[in-house]
Amino acid sequence: MFQTSNNTRTGKILARGLVVSVFALASILLAESAFGQFAGFGGGGRRGRGPGGMGKIGMRGAMVAEFLGLTEAQQADIKKIRTAARDQSKPIRQQLRSNRKALGEAVKAGDTTRIDTLATEQGKLQGQLVAIGANTRLDVKNVLTPEQQQKWTSFQEKRKTRREERRQRRHQRRGGAPGGE
Repeated sequence: MFQTSNNTRTGKILARGLVVSVFALASILLAESAFGQFAGFGGGGRRGRGPGGMGKIGMRGAMVAEFLGLTEAQQADIKKIRTAARDQSKPIRQQLRSNRKALGEAVKAGDTTRIDTLATEQGKLQGQLVAIGANTRLDVKNVLTPEQQQKWTSFQEKRKTRREERRQRRHQRRGGAPGGE
């Protein structure tokens, strides 16, 4: 066997790491550009956008609209509802971000009183977002006809069942009990 110096070996490892990093970054950028054009039914294809999402109907939204047989008027009403929810939740999400930053600073400073106050405020703000989301879903549901509501409920139940089945299989493969028990 031939001997390589530590410097050469380290250089090769760094070079490989750089190549892998470049490929990973390129893959992420390509995926972003490819999937970015297929924005979701209001979420822009990204999570964490808050209740109401981005308020635009993309490819997934068009499929849902077609599946439910939404009229143009219903689609317009849903878009208005989601836009209003997004606008209502925007200042709350901004408060959550600044509150989270202040909470981090309080933790660094070891200020337990401030931590308790900020944590309570964080919970209230998150509760407001949950309420906005629930009201948005109710408003959208009220736009649908009873037949469309039933069709959507049936679809959601099937989806929930499939998700639970996948979860069960995943836990079986890992040899653990579902639910992290």
